[in-house]
Amino acid sequence: MMKRTLAKGIILGISLLLGACSSLSQEECAAMSWYNLGFADGEQGKAPDASKGYADSCGEYGIRVDQAEWQRGYKKGLELYCIPELAYRKGREGTEYQGVCPNDETFLRQFERGRQEYQLAARLNELSNAISQNEQDIYQLEQRIRKENDSAQRDSYRYQRERAIRRDRALRDEYNRLRYPPRVIEFKL
Repeated sequence: MMKRTLAKGIILGISLLLGACSSLSQEECAAMSWYNLGFADGEQGKAPDASKGYADSCGEYGIRVDQAEWQRGYKKGLELYCIPELAYRKGREGTEYQGVCPNDETFLRQFERGRQEYQLAARLNELSNAISQNEQDIYQLEQRIRKENDSAQRDSYRYQRERAIRRDRALRDEYNRLRYPPRVIEFKL
């Protein structure tokens, strides 16, 4: 019951956030500090055309976006977003990079290093979950083999178990290969 309530709350929260991203109310448009909004968008690394959505939303109410102020704030926010020393963390967190930084090469190098670690961690997590699920499948098949009286069905379960065992070995091999890569010792002459 609690999980279901939590899931509904998360879904509602996400839908509200997505709705807030796509449009602004008339009151928000009228009271908006375009500099602050631009700063926040820049600090989050949003694409430079992010203000177009605001122009569309506020245009419905006859309110114009102060593009100059938004751009000024956006550039300041990008200064914080584009710090190469923070790029690694952004990549490690799995955020998407929109190609917005002026020092793209330095930023990208650090971002990609973090992104590779994020992808590795995600793959290891996938493999770990698959191994756990496969172990459960093997256990259930063993239980069925013990309880089954029909020899043809028992042979079918044994065949399925053997396939699951082979899959388990393959999953564990990949997990270990990724988790514990071989170390290369480089000798310099």
